[in-house]
Amino acid sequence: MDLLKILDTKPVPGIVDAKTLDISGNTSGDYWLPTTMCLYQKELTDQIVSLHYSDILRYFETNDYKEDVVLQSLETMCLNSQYVATHPYLLIDHHMPKSLVKKDLPMHLTETSGKFAALRDLVNILQEYENNIAIICRKGRTMDLLEALLLGNKVNIKRYDGNLIKSKQKPRKCSSSFHLFPSTDLQFRKFPIQINDEFDIVIALDPSVDSTDQDIQYILKYRRDKNTSNRKAPLIRMIAINSIDHCDLYFNKKYKNGSKEQLEYKTAAVVVLRDRVGILPPDLRPIYSQKLNYLVEWIENPTLPWPLPDVFAIKEYTPMDVEKSLLTEVNYSNTEDYLEAAFTTNRKRGRAPEDRDANKECNIPSFYDVKRVQNDYSTNPLKQNMTQLTGITTANGLDSIDYHLSSGILTHKLIQSINEVYKGIQRQYDEIKDYKDVQSIQLNHENYLKDEQSKMKTKYEDANSKKDSNISTSTVLDTEGTEIHNRIDTLDKKNEADLKTLEEKGESYKNLKEIYLKQKELKDNLEKEERLKISRDSEKEYMQKEISRAENAIQECNDEISKIDIEMAELSTNLEDKFTSYREKTEKVQEKISNLKKSINNEENDLINLKEKLRKTLMNLNNLPTPRIRVSNGNNNGNESSSRRYKNRT
Repeated sequence: MDLLKILDTKPVPGIVDAKTLDISGNTSGDYWLPTTMCLYQKELTDQIVSLHYSDILRYFETNDYKEDVVLQSLETMCLNSQYVATHPYLLIDHHMPKSLVKKDLPMHLTETSGKFAALRDLVNILQEYENNIAIICRKGRTMDLLEALLLGNKVNIKRYDGNLIKSKQKPRKCSSSFHLFPSTDLQFRKFPIQINDEFDIVIALDPSVDSTDQDIQYILKYRRDKNTSNRKAPLIRMIAINSIDHCDLYFNKKYKNGSKEQLEYKTAAVVVLRDRVGILPPDLRPIYSQKLNYLVEWIENPTLPWPLPDVFAIKEYTPMDVEKSLLTEVNYSNTEDYLEAAFTTNRKRGRAPEDRDANKECNIPSFYDVKRVQNDYSTNPLKQNMTQLTGITTANGLDSIDYHLSSGILTHKLIQSINEVYKGIQRQYDEIKDYKDVQSIQLNHENYLKDEQSKMKTKYEDANSKKDSNISTSTVLDTEGTEIHNRIDTLDKKNEADLKTLEEKGESYKNLKEIYLKQKELKDNLEKEERLKISRDSEKEYMQKEISRAENAIQECNDEISKIDIEMAELSTNLEDKFTSYREKTEKVQEKISNLKKSINNEENDLINLKEKLRKTLMNLNNLPTPRIRVSNGNNNGNESSSRRYKNRT
């Protein structure tokens, strides 16, 4: 069942609460509003990085690279990325509309830029109030596109650079007024601010806005009481997430503007994050699907804390991360936009075949296609807490910096984070091990290349000396050849002159000339034949030598074959003799083993008998009665005397 044919409104996800968004309570007056990027902006960002591929690698090859050309190339890359992050038409001239006052142009501008789409939603909210809004951006084309976008809203537009895209336009009388200021070269004497009240909100469209600049401070503090806490108007920076704008904003807080560290980390982040550029985290997507209505409460009372998270941190990427990212191909897709594309398609029935083929992606069942009939994708009938509804709880129900890690419950998001950390650590260990293994190989390569370099140097010196000697020899031979050639020319000229004089003397001398020419021709032919004979004789001699060499080789091969046959016969006989002797030795050893086994068995039997006898003897000894008569001294003396007598007899 195709639910799009039944229901005519697309699903609207619910806005998440402040606990889920991890709001920090920022009241500094300088806030950031992350925006998305369309597919065309993402592809242009990747193409800009690809154009500067070689310069990026050259910059990150050494720790202290100061070549002006490379630094200028990186700065150009960052500037072009800023243009694309704001709107592609700031960089691509051939797509720029010829007229900026068409009725459908505001919609076209929002379709090709995520930042302009977010600004359009913000303007739609602000135009419902009576206020004065200041928008600061680059002068020139950026301000022209901004004015073209605002022409589609019911607001008063005032520019402070002396230019208008529509010079003849009817004065508007709307409750909300938008004042467009250039970020540089502000001339308040020439173009004074035309309001008698303060600015309610100041919007910075691009990162070229420096809030510390004196002119920008004048706009922020315009007609505000210096003694109150609201001495400055709140500043909203529209920053494309994970883009050069985001990197600029984050690293400007950590490092000095224009420093080497800032340029290095900013460039590395632009390269590595180009596959995630303009992609909002899942927690923020419902806010933009609701056309930024989540900010209405703050707009009505800007003294409240900013209802969005602070600037997301960006990792300080290393040159190895940059090199790996450059070697990786980036592919973008609009997977999250399938449902949006399906609902923006007006034709439901009777569509043309090309329309059906174009919307094949939209026919993939998604979460909303499954849940829409039940109407449980946007409602919460039991009014449950968000932590209970999502299964991601916070510790004691309080706000935390990293809410999905502060819980005592093991959730799916915590498991995913732990797995990602362990995978990253394991990947780093593997890389370190590979580098250690490769180091020895590289040292061997280095030593080998040094040896080859010394050998090539020696060869080069020998070849160079030989070349010099050959050049000197060729110079001598060239001079000798030139002299011989000149001598031959003089002789030829003399010969021709003599032949001409002979021809002039008469008919008989003319015949002498013909005979001489024939003789010369015959002599040339004879020399030619002699040369051919010499070459043929040398060829014949060479062939005879080759034939004799081949015959000798054949004879040697035959001799070798006969020797090998004799050796094979001798080896076979030796092997047979060794096999027979081995068999005899084996039989003898087996016989000895059997005899030893028999003797071992006999010994074991004897040992058993002796043990039995010893056992019986011990039993008999244990059974003997204990003697009660002591041995007297007389007996001992008698023994001694007997022994003495025995000795005397001997």
